[in-house]
Amino acid sequence: MDIPVRIPSTDQTMDLYATGFNAWNQLTFDTSPVDEEPDDVFAFTKVLAAEAVGRIASQLSYTFNKIQPGPSLDHPLASFFTVKTTKDFCSTLQVLSQGMAAVRQITAYDAGFIILLEDQTVLSCGDPRFRDCLGREVDESRPASEPGVIQDLSDLGEPIKKIAAAGYTAAALTESGGLYLWGMAPPGSQSRHNVFQDISELPNYFEVDGDKDVQDIGLGESHAIALTTDGCIYIIGDNTNGQVGHGKDVQDPISSWSKIDFTPPEGWAIIAVEAGPRSSFIVTKKVKQSQSS
Repeated sequence: MDIPVRIPSTDQTMDLYATGFNAWNQLTFDTSPVDEEPDDVFAFTKVLAAEAVGRIASQLSYTFNKIQPGPSLDHPLASFFTVKTTKDFCSTLQVLSQGMAAVRQITAYDAGFIILLEDQTVLSCGDPRFRDCLGREVDESRPASEPGVIQDLSDLGEPIKKIAAAGYTAAALTESGGLYLWGMAPPGSQSRHNVFQDISELPNYFEVDGDKDVQDIGLGESHAIALTTDGCIYIIGDNTNGQVGHGKDVQDPISSWSKIDFTPPEGWAIIAVEAGPRSSFIVTKKVKQSQSS
């Protein structure tokens, strides 16, 4: 099936492309009824055009994004959803409000939460059974259930600009383009592909295509997508639902970072990437043309 593209009446300056799991039409932003059974999307497809596209939040049954102009958009099946928090995380929010820097970003994954503060400090908290996913030491004085500083990231000596997490893997991206990952392989009862074979319980630097600087990163439960500073898109991991955009014929997981053939239209540039559990997104922006004298 062809995916309808939602285009506001005003002049659009940003486009959103998506690929991956689409069982609930969660990659379709058009609100008109769809008679066809939704199919997964196996190649990056334009799904939204807007004056501005904000940060994408995607889960298995919905995709949420705030655009300009207009209200936040998501699929009708997910028009009303509740963000549930555990008792431990409620206490975490209380701790964060007591004398710490403001929160810039919070991301959740199967083992807990990763928190980025405005002073570039990164904290983690979560399930003590999966302490390898927390990126820090856990003991009686530094319990898993309370936010604790990931000291290895603080010791890097450069600011963290973004965090990402999904499944049992977490990532931190530095201002200079360094990508750091930590976590563990999925538990034995789960059939997810282990994307990063050399991952460990503490943050380690991971190269992308011969040590390229990374501009943006997105993590799924069994895949990842990266945008390098030279404007290239790289993917790695499972393609069962098309989440790395390699087409239906690619059944085996991509075991190392692979550059994809994605070129925006002339006059447009790639500015961001994101990932849901089984989906990937690319954001492009119209480049302002300089006036010749």
